[in-house]
Amino acid sequence: MRHGQSDMDNRGKRLVILGHEEVDALYGRPRFTQEERDDYFTLSTQEKAALGQLHSLKSKLFFILQLGYFKARRMFFVFGLKDVEEDAAYVRDRYLPAFDNADSEIAETTRLKQQQLILNLCQYRSADAVIRSTLEARARQAAAVCGKPVYVFRELMRHLAEQRVIAPGYSVMQNIVGAALAYEERRLASIVAHPISRSAKLALNRLLEDAQGLHEIILLKRDPRDFSNHEIRREVRRGQQLRELYELSQKLLPHLQISNENIRYYATLVDYYSVYKLRQLGESTVYVYLLCFIQHRYQKLHDNLIQSLLHHIRKHGDDAREAAKELVYNYRAATNADMTKGGQILKLFTDEGIAGSLPFAEVRRKAFALLDAARLTPWPNTWPPRHDLTRRRSNGSTSTKPLSGSSSISAPFFKASSLPQR
Repeated sequence: MRHGQSDMDNRGKRLVILGHEEVDALYGRPRFTQEERDDYFTLSTQEKAALGQLHSLKSKLFFILQLGYFKARRMFFVFGLKDVEEDAAYVRDRYLPAFDNADSEIAETTRLKQQQLILNLCQYRSADAVIRSTLEARARQAAAVCGKPVYVFRELMRHLAEQRVIAPGYSVMQNIVGAALAYEERRLASIVAHPISRSAKLALNRLLEDAQGLHEIILLKRDPRDFSNHEIRREVRRGQQLRELYELSQKLLPHLQISNENIRYYATLVDYYSVYKLRQLGESTVYVYLLCFIQHRYQKLHDNLIQSLLHHIRKHGDDAREAAKELVYNYRAATNADMTKGGQILKLFTDEGIAGSLPFAEVRRKAFALLDAARLTPWPNTWPPRHDLTRRRSNGSTSTKPLSGSSSISAPFFKASSLPQR
């Protein structure tokens, strides 16, 4: 079943609940493997005793086949031996080697008697009028929890299994589920028809109008493409546009007595249906769907804003870590260069080519020629080095503006070995 598909897609037709493969998996006659035949066609002591009540070999063969299929599907099938040749051959070889009958059919009365015998053995019962009435009531209850046809169907199948009742045919289940969804639709429409004010109705109807070449509801369906300022501002404007209707949904939806799951489901129907399709629905039904959509979208809008905030916090943290790594790298690079030049400056004190009578001012000039005077000043006044430090901006560009407050991670060049190695 397509997501969001409901009985309104099938006016005049049965409700589509399951796909063909799913229907066959539930209602189709089993196709056993050899291992499965060993399992399902193995008879217990009680089953062998029931088999002994039958007289003809053909009746016994059909009984074993019907019992095996019932164990697998919890329902009965009409078949001839030609339809189940491999299974029939397995049962004949295992239990009835003397069977040799060209007649591949069994009388209906015999088949029904065998089915009743199997029901007694497995402690199951058929779905009578009382049980079907119970199913209809439970279907209406399930529809109030979740309006998805497949959910209601599975709830009914689960109930039948718990009560050990054979499931009615698929067409019967379609009718029961479809009637329950239609009942729920009428119930919601009757509740929402009167409390909505004229101004609120006009606001809801505007969502489906084509005022500027594009319906408002289509614009509201759109999520932000990213966390850019432009997209987030647009999301904030959507919230301002929805605020009044959201407050209406907060007042009205509790009176509908539907679950949060159903609110989400009806909201997805607004996403699923086109504006043209929504306009074809009953007015009150559309109001229910739109109010559920507005509540869901408004809450999702705030989730988007929170996610945007978290995204930007993470991004600033990543940018800060990246800037810190670059700061440390530049510091280490500058410090390594200073260490080499510092060694050259120390050699001035042991250089025999420099006369002892040379004025200290001349020695200092030679030292400053090797390493700038500012680089020899104690670190609190020189770090960070302003000539080579870069600051990474949030958009990936760099600036020569030094980072403020960076002295807390500084150290003099002769302390470089204390930093962790890259």
